[in-house]
Amino acid sequence: MVKRSISMFVLSAGVILAIATGAVFNILPKFKTPQIISPISQALTPASTSTSTSTPASTPASTPASTPASTPASTPAPALASALSSSPSSATNSEHSVHVSDSKALTLYDQGLKLYYQRQFTAALDLFNQALVIDPLCYEALNAKGATLAFQGEHEQGLALIQQALVLNPTFVYGHFNLGLANELAGRWDPAIAAYQKALQLDDHDTWSYYGIASIYGRLGKVDKVLEYLQPAIALDPDVKEVARDEKDFAPVRMDPRFQTIIKP
Repeated sequence: MVKRSISMFVLSAGVILAIATGAVFNILPKFKTPQIISPISQALTPASTSTSTSTPASTPASTPASTPASTPASTPAPALASALSSSPSSATNSEHSVHVSDSKALTLYDQGLKLYYQRQFTAALDLFNQALVIDPLCYEALNAKGATLAFQGEHEQGLALIQQALVLNPTFVYGHFNLGLANELAGRWDPAIAAYQKALQLDDHDTWSYYGIASIYGRLGKVDKVLEYLQPAIALDPDVKEVARDEKDFAPVRMDPRFQTIIKP
């Protein structure tokens, strides 16, 4: 009886064990499923994708930075010729047509301009040339080089460079001023006045364009015109009085009481 009971117990335990084992094998796959990480990895995919898409964003940033710097340096003549072949009127109609000069070229230009104002023309010219080696389309350096050459007596070459600068940037006020200055140095009064007036059309606060016109009329002895243009120059910058007092161009009108009145301290 006892043996029979043990046998039945063992048999029952075996049956229970078999049922439990089967249940375990049926249940385990269901609990394994949530551990699959593919949905989680898909959720991270946009993040990883956005990281990878930063490459196109950085590529354009680096490409334009290297392209303009290298292209003019390697092929300066075609680049300059292409820019100068477009008409000034078409360049005026598009802001995007104005060349953005290389920063290193502009640094050299600024250094040269300080020497230019000190009338150290040879040293200034060297720096302007260095700027143009880096960026042949640097209209600021072209303009300054042109003015420097005009002061050295190279009027035609200077005027040509200033005009090239104005093709690259037709609204460059300092370019129109230097065009007037170079023509004035060459003794060409009408083109000089026209260039100064163009500068004033673009910027009616350009003190030295007023002064330039006044000085030409001073040479011609036209005191009324001198006063017409010298007065606004003084109004913009009272220091103009001191410059005018020593200006040789005003010699023909210097003794006129009206001239003396506006230049007195």
